Amino acid sequence: MSLHRHNYAVSGFLLGLGAPLGAVCLHALMNPPFNLAWLSHELRHHFFFYAYMGVSTPAVFALFGVFSGGLLDKFYKQKQTLEEVNVFLKEQSIIDELTGFYNRRHILQEIEKEIERARRYKHTLVGIMIDIDDFKKYNDKYGHLLGDYVLKESAKVFDHSIRTIDILGRYGGDEFLIVLPEATLETGHVVAERIKKTMAKHEFKVKNRAIKVTVSMGVHFFDDLTDTDKNLFIETIDKALFQAKTQGKNRAFSQDASANANPPKTKNKVWGRMTP
Repeated sequence: MSLHRHNYAVSGFLLGLGAPLGAVCLHALMNPPFNLAWLSHELRHHFFFYAYMGVSTPAVFALFGVFSGGLLDKFYKQKQTLEEVNVFLKEQSIIDELTGFYNRRHILQEIEKEIERARRYKHTLVGIMIDIDDFKKYNDKYGHLLGDYVLKESAKVFDHSIRTIDILGRYGGDEFLIVLPEATLETGHVVAERIKKTMAKHEFKVKNRAIKVTVSMGVHFFDDLTDTDKNLFIETIDKALFQAKTQGKNRAFSQDASANANPPKTKNKVWGRMTP
């Protein structure tokens, strides 16, 4: 028996036991004086009535408790199911089904929130756009299932390379977005370098052999976000990504190296190719 049914049945039974006592009290008020002699006489002459009340009333109340508890159990079960469905639907609406991280719509919403928060508290942001190099060749050579595997494994590498407060999402296709709240450009450089090195070491297994996968990244440090919105945010880091791919892939490109510990004399910074 479920918890509510059990509790309601016990409560009903105990309430039912009060029926004979209530009947005795009522008769005593209607036929004074109340004393032991009167009580003894009352019980002897109405024994079957009180016996019936003492057995049937608790039983009926207990059955009613079981029924009421059952209804309550069904209500809570349906409520729990509805809550689980709502959680599932919410996750489906914000999570990319393939990688398990934020989808395009939600990562853009997170960017808007972080821009607003950074603007309010005068914080900085770093954005990183990641593109898997020559991703099409994996689909063409090994099939789309292998392409899906590369996307999922790469997403795990990105996730392991960022801080717990950082935000990761799949922007679309083989492109990913990372938002680093309250970060410096140096932090962005460290994260990008960590991703490159981890990708170089990571084994993507295909039919009992490992293949190497590289990525290109565009990194930008947003110091003043007064006139920045999500579109400008994306456009800026996308331009940096384009430079990284144009200059040979398997590298990261930053449009502003002013926060480097040892900044180069040029405005832009490019990390060279990593040897697999």
